[in-house]
This record gives sequence, structure tokens and C-alpha cells, in this order.
Amino acid sequence: MMKRSIKPIIALVIALSILTLLTSQWPWGVAQSQEINLIPSQEIKLIDNKHIWKRYGDTIISQNQSNLQIVVVTAHKDKTHSRAFLPTQINSTMNKSLLNLDYASQSNKGNATFFVEIRGKNNSNILWSDFLNNTNGLLTNKTFTLHNNILNQPIELRLYAATNGPGEHILTVKKASIIIH
Repeated sequence: MMKRSIKPIIALVIALSILTLLTSQWPWGVAQSQEINLIPSQEIKLIDNKHIWKRYGDTIISQNQSNLQIVVVTAHKDKTHSRAFLPTQINSTMNKSLLNLDYASQSNKGNATFFVEIRGKNNSNILWSDFLNNTNGLLTNKTFTLHNNILNQPIELRLYAATNGPGEHILTVKKASIIIH
């Protein structure tokens, strides 16, 4: 009786050994080894003690090591582009870059359009721009693919609350980083 129960176990061990050999990295294996080249990436945090954001227009900025809060309170009846901006330069030989934001936005009074923009030298030419969703105060994450024309030159990263009349608007950024790979 013992001999009969050992035979299936031995057969299973042999079958698993053969399967392991066939799917291993040996040249004769069914599943050849695929070399995976990991491309190193660099993350540059834009909200920390090294990066001091500045204000423009009706913007009030509150910043610490891990949080940037942009409050816009305006009584203007015409269109305004209040913002926080960060002059910086991202130097890299790599050519793919992403902007990653963890943010919450809301308008308590009035309406605002929230967006992010990168401008080049002398702040006259827009190198890249995209809209931010109005999240009604809920934290969200958004990753943007950037053009490689933002690298190796002075740039200005801008976070806007554009308004068409009086209002109170808040943009809170918990994380802002550029990832280069």
C-alpha cells in the first residue's frame, strides 16, 4: 500500500522538476530570460524648504515642508490670473519628464478655473499648460507628461486660480514633483 501512494508523489516531483527546467533561464528552456533594463529616474520635490513659492495678484501663500496652500480672495469684477509661482531650473540629460501633483481645489464663493503652467526664459513663452480639476476640496492625484523643452533652462512653474469676478478660492498642494526618466 505504501508503494502505491509514493508513486504519484514521485511522478509529481519529476513533473515539477521537468517543468522548472523547461521554464528556467537555460538556453533550451521554453521561456527564455528577458533582460529588463530599469531606467533610473530622478524625482525633484517642489514643495520643501529649498523651494520658496512666490505670490502674484490677489494670492495669499502658506507654505511649509510638505504643504503649499494658495488662497485667492478677490473683489475684482474683471478677469484676474492670481497665482503662486516658482522660478527654478531642472537640469538633466534624460529626456522624459512628468509633473505629479496631489492637490485639492475649491471655490467657496464665485467661480475659478484652476490650471498649471510652465513658462520659459523671461516668462514670456508658455512651454506647457494644462487644467486642474475643481475637486470641491477633495484631494486628488494627477500626473502630466511634460515636453523635454522644460529641461536645462530657467523656467517658472505657475499654479493659477483664474477668476471672472469676486470670489474666494483655495488650491492646496500636498505634493508637487517633477520625475525625470
